[in-house]
Amino acid sequence: MVTDLGEVFRLGTEKAAENVAFRRYLANHHYPSGPFQIIAQEVQSHVDCTVCANCCRHGEVAVSGEDIAAIARHLGTTVDEVERLYLVGVAGAPAQHELRTKEEGCVFLDGTLCLIYEARPKACREFPHVATGAHTLGSRRASQDRWVALCPILFNAVEEYKRVVGFHPQGSEGGGDLGGWRGAGGGGGGGAGRGGGAADARRRKTPRGLPGAYRRRRSCRAGCPCDP
Repeated sequence: MVTDLGEVFRLGTEKAAENVAFRRYLANHHYPSGPFQIIAQEVQSHVDCTVCANCCRHGEVAVSGEDIAAIARHLGTTVDEVERLYLVGVAGAPAQHELRTKEEGCVFLDGTLCLIYEARPKACREFPHVATGAHTLGSRRASQDRWVALCPILFNAVEEYKRVVGFHPQGSEGGGDLGGWRGAGGGGGGGAGRGGGAADARRRKTPRGLPGAYRRRRSCRAGCPCDP
C-alpha cells in the first residue's frame, strides 16, 4: 500500500489518463460499484487521515443550513457569526455557502487536524464517499478520480480494483473474478481530524486525457477505451 503523500501524488498524476480509461472500461463492461466500495473501505481502515488532511487542504466544502447550525452550536456562537467569519458565498448562487479557505486549506484546519471535527459538515463526514450503496455526486467515479493523486485511500483502492477486475493499461483482457468483493460492506466517511478524511468531491484541478492504444476485447462495445 502506498501511503507517502508525495508518491501518491506522483503516481496518481502519472496514471490520470489511465484512470480515465479504467473508468470508461468499468462502465462499458458493466462492473458494479459495490466491490470497489468494499475495497476502498478496507483500504480506509489502514489509512490514518490525521497524517494527511489533503482533502482539507484542497477541497471546497459546500455547507447546508443544518451544517451551519451545527458549527454554531459547537463553537457556542450564532449562525450569523459563523456565516460572517467562516463562510463565503458561492458565485452565481448567493443563497449557498462554502467553508472559507486560507493558504493552508480549510479555515478550520489546524496542522492536519480539524478544529470542529465533531461538528464537521456532511460532505466532510462522507469523504471519500465509499460507503456501500452510496449514490452521491461525490461517490461517482469521475468525482473520485479527481482525488486519486491526493487521497491515499482512493489511490490504493483504484489500483486494487484494477487488479481484481484484470484491467491492464496496454491491452486489457479484463474479466476478473469479483468473488468475495460482491458481499456487503460497512460504512464509509471520515473527516480529517480525529480519525478520517474531510471535504467534498471538488478539486481545483482535474486530470485530463486518455492513454494510447488499447487492444479491444471481443465483448467490448463501440467506444470502449480498449478500442484502438
